[in-house]
Amino acid sequence: MKRAVWEIISHDRLRVAGQRESAPGGALEPRVRDWLATQSVIVEDWLNQLVAANGDERLVGVLCQHAAFLREAAGD
Repeated sequence: MKRAVWEIISHDRLRVAGQRESAPGGALEPRVRDWLATQSVIVEDWLNQLVAANGDERLVGVLCQHAAFLREAAGD
């Protein structure tokens, strides 16, 4: 995993860790949102690599939609 991606994930975990206790839905909902945000970062990294390599347009489109879904589901 690229260092920049790891730093984003680590920062996001620290940010969410302080919110887990008082968040609606207990500790589970923030953890799920954290996981979704992490997945979004990973999908976007794959998407960027695929675009840079002139990858298949259909796959790029599907990954764009999936990344948008993950961002929305994470509440970003």
